[in-house]
Amino acid sequence: MLFTAAQARVGGISRGVLRGVGYRRVLGPVYVAAHVAVTPRLLAEAALLLTPEAVVSHHTALTLWDADGPTDNDVHVSVQRDPHRTLPRIDGLRVHEVLNLERIMNAGLPLTPPGRTFLDLAPHSDLTELVTAGDSLVRRTHAEPAHLIDLTSAAIGVRGVRLAREAAALVRRGVDSPMESRLRLLLVLAGLPEPQVAHDIHDCDGGWLARPDLAYPNLKIAIEYDGRHHLVDLRQWRRDIRRRENLEREGWLLRVVTANDLLHAPATVVARITQDLDARRHPLAA
Repeated sequence: MLFTAAQARVGGISRGVLRGVGYRRVLGPVYVAAHVAVTPRLLAEAALLLTPEAVVSHHTALTLWDADGPTDNDVHVSVQRDPHRTLPRIDGLRVHEVLNLERIMNAGLPLTPPGRTFLDLAPHSDLTELVTAGDSLVRRTHAEPAHLIDLTSAAIGVRGVRLAREAAALVRRGVDSPMESRLRLLLVLAGLPEPQVAHDIHDCDGGWLARPDLAYPNLKIAIEYDGRHHLVDLRQWRRDIRRRENLEREGWLLRVVTANDLLHAPATVVARITQDLDARRHPLAA
């Protein structure tokens, strides 16, 4: 499917034809037929065609693990450090040299393992972005929060390792979206007690009621991040109303946070939750 400009010449495809409507450039000198969609996987395959000894890494590996977090327009691969090798210099391709090259096959492509991907992203992320990536990798792969802690604790002389250790300690299981990660971190980094993730709430008879994004179970405070689908999906909206009524009947306080709240009025979000904690007599609310 993919081929280089040199391979095209050998196959009798002239430069003019290659630049015509029948083909499209994928990455550097790598081309594909015009009808083929350029996807993250195709870009990774093009990068590996240019660097056969490489492993897909960093932001590109995160994407191919189907995880969320920091993004970058370049395609990232890593190679074993070799002072005798000349690395390709191609727009849109970032080739990283590492002392120990780790790889795991995923859907036919060599990727850095989830934990190594997390560690590689540390120099290119802030704390929130890296925790978001960790939460998502835990959800999408076999990675565990404890493994990320062990991995970053053992890493020595690695760029960004301090941030990676701080972020690993904040990664949790059960987080459904990047915005939920941001909401939890907003509260924690503001000094509020850490809420539980995906806590199951039952009624007095043991019946299941809800699993809010975040909760303070002892205080019966539930916090939900609501995306746009809650506004445009009528059935979801009705379910949300019934759930809220059921929670209130059991003495729970439900707070709903939107994207606008989180992105444009974070201080207000913190103030609201602080007031709720204080109203329910949490000793750390102040």
